[in-house]
Amino acid sequence: MMPCDIQFYLMVSMILKYFLPCGGTRSCEYKFSYLNGAEGNFSSPGFPEFYPPLLRCTYLFDASRNGGVEIKFDAFELEDEGEGEDICRYDYIDVYTLDSQGFKTFLNKFCGRKIPQAIISPQSKLEIVFVTDHWQNSAIGFLGRYHFLGEDWQPFDHKPTKCGSDSLSGIAGFIQSPNYPGIYPQNVNCSWVIKVAEKQQILLRVLELDIGQDSQCHDAKLFLYNGYATTMSLQTKEWCGQKTMYNPDELEYVTVTNRSVLRFLSGSSSNKRHKGFKLLWMAVSFPKYPAEVCKTFECEGGKYCQSGLPCTKLPKYCISKKLVCDGVYNCGPYDDSDERKCEREIVIIATCISVPSLAIVLLVVFVIYCYKSKRVKKSVSQDQHLTHSQSQGTTSHESFNRQLILQTSFIDGASSAIVDNTLLPDILDLDQDLNFPSPSASLDGDTRGHKKRPSYHMMQQNYEDSHLIISNT
Repeated sequence: MMPCDIQFYLMVSMILKYFLPCGGTRSCEYKFSYLNGAEGNFSSPGFPEFYPPLLRCTYLFDASRNGGVEIKFDAFELEDEGEGEDICRYDYIDVYTLDSQGFKTFLNKFCGRKIPQAIISPQSKLEIVFVTDHWQNSAIGFLGRYHFLGEDWQPFDHKPTKCGSDSLSGIAGFIQSPNYPGIYPQNVNCSWVIKVAEKQQILLRVLELDIGQDSQCHDAKLFLYNGYATTMSLQTKEWCGQKTMYNPDELEYVTVTNRSVLRFLSGSSSNKRHKGFKLLWMAVSFPKYPAEVCKTFECEGGKYCQSGLPCTKLPKYCISKKLVCDGVYNCGPYDDSDERKCEREIVIIATCISVPSLAIVLLVVFVIYCYKSKRVKKSVSQDQHLTHSQSQGTTSHESFNRQLILQTSFIDGASSAIVDNTLLPDILDLDQDLNFPSPSASLDGDTRGHKKRPSYHMMQQNYEDSHLIISNT
């Protein structure tokens, strides 16, 4: 080829490269849905022949709502990847994930002749875009396989007998290490898939953490993945060591998708003194606009303050109304808005007020009762003493009167026949009690015609009045 021809060819190539790629690009689109089969193959145009230049082909993989898709390449041969700023500049594939509203998030770019690692979508939709420039290359392109994954799929070796269920869904729940709060075993490989409703996100909050002595993750580790857990996941959160090693905001994380995977690993040198972790997960949503009203329950947010530093405002998010007044501070350790003004709280306050008051009232009643009982016992004791004394005095008084009656009623050997009938038994009894000599034995003569003296009547009347009057008549 002549030098002029070479210059002309280079000029045309430059024009085609910088001015004609958009107008001369051929488009192609391929769609694969889980409704048409769980797996299948896809390839670059013309495979295994050389792929043409100026291509822009889209491969869209649509899994079930909470599912995913896995991509593996059996052959991969594109234009050399280049170096420096020109790496993957000519022929390449871009990988995107799509949310429920069609918003794209870039995952990775591949080119050259090295087979990429497996691609797992962190969301239910995945898109691969194949782009070639104007140069004709002696490359065959790629051949790949897709496999739609179910909602509960996860790539780790989870053992339900040790770790419990590996699939969690709903509005909230707890995850904890095996044997918690006891010592977790060695060589643990646990992973949990967490799913919430579409258009929601997952908030995870570490409540307890004791899985090592430092935060370097030398032995036990706690990982959180957005979407499906792969090296291509959007974001990854990692916790190790002790809870006291982290600031409060570092112990809380909100995923960008409605599905996440939590993984716990412990090695063979795990310290036997550590009891593991306990974590709260919860479905949350965020108002998109400041004026948008939360249709469920909106946490107030609260503030986190450190000495010497400005207070940090905590985020506001919407949670299910079923989580309000459930005994758990779902809005956070510095926001109790979901547990305020609850019936349980009112009952506790009322109990705290009423129980001491009732105790005081019962104590006062008991003191009064004891005081009155003591006075009643004292009064009864005094009354019994007085009654006993009066009884003894009356008995002595009556005995004395009877003696006087006996001595003044019987004159010159009078017998009991001349005594009034009403008085005879008492006199006889008194006679027997005092062992007086019988009148018949000590007195002489007939007593039938003996008359009473006036003094007897007077003394008998006085006896009946319980008064002793000595008459001079």
